[in-house]
Amino acid sequence: GSLNSVTFNLSAEGGSAVVEQANIWIFLKISKGTRWKGKVSLQLHQEGEEEECVSDKMVDVRRSGWHTLAVSRSIQTLLSGGGGALRLRVVCPLCSEAGVTAVLTASERAGGRDQSHRPFLMVALRAVEETAQRRVRRGLECDGKIRVCCKRQFYVNFKDIGWNDWIIAPSGYHANYCEGECPNHMSSFSGSALSFHSTVINHYRIRGHGPFQNIRSCCVPTRLRAMSMLYYNEEQKIIKKDIQNMIVDECGCS
Repeated sequence: GSLNSVTFNLSAEGGSAVVEQANIWIFLKISKGTRWKGKVSLQLHQEGEEEECVSDKMVDVRRSGWHTLAVSRSIQTLLSGGGGALRLRVVCPLCSEAGVTAVLTASERAGGRDQSHRPFLMVALRAVEETAQRRVRRGLECDGKIRVCCKRQFYVNFKDIGWNDWIIAPSGYHANYCEGECPNHMSSFSGSALSFHSTVINHYRIRGHGPFQNIRSCCVPTRLRAMSMLYYNEEQKIIKKDIQNMIVDECGCS
């Protein structure tokens, strides 16, 4: 593409998904000595047979920094069609007059290896269950009536624990947790046992063999999922990383 365009390749692997949120982050660098006091219009135009503006925002350019533009509809359309390349042209009519440059490629420092200010895309997806059968296999969801081991929905707001000063996005997420009883027969439930090891130990417990008679089985996460996060590291650099084991997807007895 041209010097002012960015391309993101998306794959629709893993079944159908609903885009809950999709943002493109663009870093605007301000020239030294610039006295521009107003805002500028930052736009994303989707390239295709007919170019159309898919996102625009008035942004403050008194200092260099990151700006986000929402592209949920474009991402949803692309994923629903099986994925592919999203080509966007970054348009900023007043940027040159204001002494502002959108950083779209890796900087020439360190031979072009400095990726820290390149544009990036953050997408929050929610999987759509394909069949009721698949839902059953996922383990039990707590609903107020179930007493045995189940997954309870729980939303973590980073502001509540004072982490909002270093975590940029998301502001919170559904972490979930496990609770409930683990009677001996629970290990035979499909998808509820943590592992083959847990099942073997449970058979020892039921038969009263070994040191396990007085050790109770616990309700613990059996499947966890990663989540993308944007945060400041110790050097105040913005880091985007997939953090493992952030979301409890399924619970079982161990």
